[in-house]
Amino acid sequence: MKPHWLVGLALLPVGFVARKLRNDPQFGASLRQMKQRDYQGTAAWKMGQFRNLDKTPLREDLRSLMGDLVGYIKAKQTQPAAPLPVAVAESLSQLDPAADYLTWYGHSALRLETGGQTVLIDPMLGEWVAPVPFLGHRFPYKDYHPLEGIGTIDLMVFSHDHYDHLDYHTVLALKDRTKAYLVPLGMGAHLRAWDIPEERITELDWWQSTTIGSITYTATPARHFSGRSPSTRNKSLWCGYVIQTAQHRIFFGGDSGYGRHYPMIGERLGPFDLTMLDSGQYHKHWKNVHMQPEEALRAHADLGGKWLLPIHWGGFSLSDHAWYDPIARIEAADKTECVLSPLIGQRFAMTQAGQYRERWWERVRE
Repeated sequence: MKPHWLVGLALLPVGFVARKLRNDPQFGASLRQMKQRDYQGTAAWKMGQFRNLDKTPLREDLRSLMGDLVGYIKAKQTQPAAPLPVAVAESLSQLDPAADYLTWYGHSALRLETGGQTVLIDPMLGEWVAPVPFLGHRFPYKDYHPLEGIGTIDLMVFSHDHYDHLDYHTVLALKDRTKAYLVPLGMGAHLRAWDIPEERITELDWWQSTTIGSITYTATPARHFSGRSPSTRNKSLWCGYVIQTAQHRIFFGGDSGYGRHYPMIGERLGPFDLTMLDSGQYHKHWKNVHMQPEEALRAHADLGGKWLLPIHWGGFSLSDHAWYDPIARIEAADKTECVLSPLIGQRFAMTQAGQYRERWWERVRE
């Protein structure tokens, strides 16, 4: 949940908010449920909550939050003037089981297909990124039906519990098709609150690894925060993931500000064939928990990445910059020609990643 959504919630009638907090399952686990497990001795748990490696202050005083809200209301071009183009992926039967394929659904939602397995990463495939239906609606797309072609899901991976990454409606829609879930420490409480069986959930601390199917996942530090309500702030961990398939080493960064964790990850676990890094929905008050596009390029270099797929843009307006600003800025700053820009929903083989560099957003701006 981003700061200006907190402002929006604060402006709602108190009684309505109280009922939502008490009854709406979208809020996930309660504080009581999240406190049922002890995280003493784990990498990021200190004094009753999870912490970042670097000091990470946030500007959340009332004056700053109200200023953010006013700035957002006054901002221009935060929404596309026309529906964004969407590529319809080919049939699964046409895929090479020995190759790795990626599909970006906008924002940070991705699908990885490798070795006959289908993995969804931060699959926010719903329409709203807030627990109330008038904050943060998805951009208009020309043809958007991602749930129809997914089929059975071997694993659903989440980086943290904010609404624009962990979507209650997507989880419920795919619950009967999903075999397993991978989350950072504490986040399993939300899934259990939504009746996901305990035996399907794996929780990882920073630097811990697990192998699910033929893929090895390592949770890595990120610089962010968590919480689906004020009471559960930082009661679950946030992370990125190193994803090692039979063919490639991939890095998914989740939400993160720039910090010393990127050189650490690069040194310990890099280099990477492809990185997917937070490059959008930035603001001067959130500089410690979201990267500017140019910082994403710096993090990509720290990680030893070959190709960079910018994420956290193209789905929702959560800040006051133009909707296309993230991709336009990172593409302009890209001196090594590493930035990829596939269409939303466009499946591509990792071995052919360099072909997906079209400036399609410029057609929508005109």
